Amino acid sequence: MLFSKQELIFVTCVLLSIFGVSFFQLKISQMKTRDAQRKADVELVGRALDAYFADYKIYPFGSAQGEIKSCGYMAVQTCPWGEGPMIDIHNVTYLKKLPEDPQKYKDLKYIYSVNPERNKYKICVTLEYKGDKDYKKDIQCNWYVSK
Repeated sequence: MLFSKQELIFVTCVLLSIFGVSFFQLKISQMKTRDAQRKADVELVGRALDAYFADYKIYPFGSAQGEIKSCGYMAVQTCPWGEGPMIDIHNVTYLKKLPEDPQKYKDLKYIYSVNPERNKYKICVTLEYKGDKDYKKDIQCNWYVSK
């Protein structure tokens, strides 16, 4: 049984439509997965910062590049994202390794900032999926954890 030219065109169009929609949905699910990882990462760092605050009643300093200053000798060096550990002056570890953005190769990174009194902080991330219900229209970032 042979198919007519019109039937082949119809079947081809249907298959292309299905593949197109599937490809688009796959891209959205990948963005959502990376965004979920970003949220989990900064919430983890937030818990470590809260533990530090519970011990010292202040948060660690931040660097101009958005990094936490709680690494290295006497815990005064910056902690590059993706490295660590985040420690205090007594070498107590609050986080073994700071996370980094899943797409760091696209120059996406987490940004830590602390107020001058060091009693409030904010960790910003850039979400890929603009349809996220938690997407915020902030000047510095579009999703963040703060205290």
